[in-house]
Amino acid sequence: MASGPDVTLCDLWSRLPGRARSELLDRAAEADWWVLDALPGRWEALRPLVFAAADYQRFGELAAGVLRCALLACRRRAGTAGELCRALDDHREPRLLDPAQRLSDPALLRMARPDALVAGGRPWFVELNVGPNIYGVPGLERRSAAFARDWPDGTPAEEPPSTLRARALALAGAVPVPDGGHRRVLVPTWRATSGIAAKLGDAGALRRYLRPAAQAVEAVGLEVTIADLSEVRGGADGLWVGGDRVNVVFNQFAGSVVADTAALGVLGEAVRARSVRLFVPEAACLLSAKRVLAWMHEDLDLYTPSDRALVLGHVPWTAWLGPGQSAERRRHVLARAARERTGLVVKPSRGHGGTGFVAGVEVSAGDWVDLLARRSREETLVLQRRIVPDTTWMHFRSVDGARETARVPFVVSPFLLNGRTAGAYIRHASPETAPGAPVNTAAGAVSNTVLLLPGP
Repeated sequence: MASGPDVTLCDLWSRLPGRARSELLDRAAEADWWVLDALPGRWEALRPLVFAAADYQRFGELAAGVLRCALLACRRRAGTAGELCRALDDHREPRLLDPAQRLSDPALLRMARPDALVAGGRPWFVELNVGPNIYGVPGLERRSAAFARDWPDGTPAEEPPSTLRARALALAGAVPVPDGGHRRVLVPTWRATSGIAAKLGDAGALRRYLRPAAQAVEAVGLEVTIADLSEVRGGADGLWVGGDRVNVVFNQFAGSVVADTAALGVLGEAVRARSVRLFVPEAACLLSAKRVLAWMHEDLDLYTPSDRALVLGHVPWTAWLGPGQSAERRRHVLARAARERTGLVVKPSRGHGGTGFVAGVEVSAGDWVDLLARRSREETLVLQRRIVPDTTWMHFRSVDGARETARVPFVVSPFLLNGRTAGAYIRHASPETAPGAPVNTAAGAVSNTVLLLPGP
């Protein structure tokens, strides 16, 4: 695996010929409004980020190494998913969790999309995002294909490897071959109060969103059933939809928000009896807790020298505060937080969408200490070294057709399937985003993708 100092990631857009850049921007501006799988925001990007293909490959290897180190930290504290829940002080009851699942199971890292901020060309992983609840794949692939198609002749630019195909191949590898030789995947629709199902609004829209995933799975030789979760029957002896027995369920949802509670009970019983598999297991979601990043820094002396360098070089210093912490450790972390307030941010260990994010530089010293002490009595928080990210000039179009250029920070999130990179999700701050705000779609960030340049 590439070592920290050898991995850099830079947007190469400005190094391309000016005429090629202008032609691509004009073609993109004339295109129909793009919709990335759900409701569009006010702004969209008119061009992709451009990376060197070799840098992109090394970046993916780096991300896989960080995830491996994260799992090692979890395995030092727990042997099973149930034990990891207790170590994380996670009192939720995920309805699809198999508490006996071993953390040595390679299925836990089958799919991930870690988030990296880039500072001085160096990627810093601030969140891990492991598990099934990862959206945006079909729209991102359509966008990268359109950018590649519109690129002027003679300008080398390639799409990244297909996330849809890589995910389908990983799913095929996860499905056992039964005695009859047939392997059937259920791609379910569901009803929920949050997530992609709620954003799309109805089962028909969700079915259209899931169709590319189903087609990709069929293309690698599996039989596919698309049906609503309410149609599943069975339990410990197996899972059926109509007359078809299902071997694996493509569970692109989080069990805690699905409204089909009866169907979840049936599915959970089958999962715990090992008569059906989830792609991916609910236990993988536990690795997304930001407290895991704090464990990695607590364990620096337990890693090999190369892994220690990887953590120090690409995971910003992180510590946790929360229930169950010793009084001495709590005093130590709070004291450091007070001393280094302007260089730190705080966020919930299990939060998402930028909820609960506060930068120390934005609050007074007294309010900072009070906020940390008060919130950490109720929930687990993480303190993390504040990364001031690189920026790039990005071209935008608003919903009313106006074009604007702004220098904005970005988040790069590679899709990792069985440890291999396939595609990437990019988020930019919009032209209206306040400086220093988290780059998150819930806070108005703009979704985008990448193209790759071959050669040096």
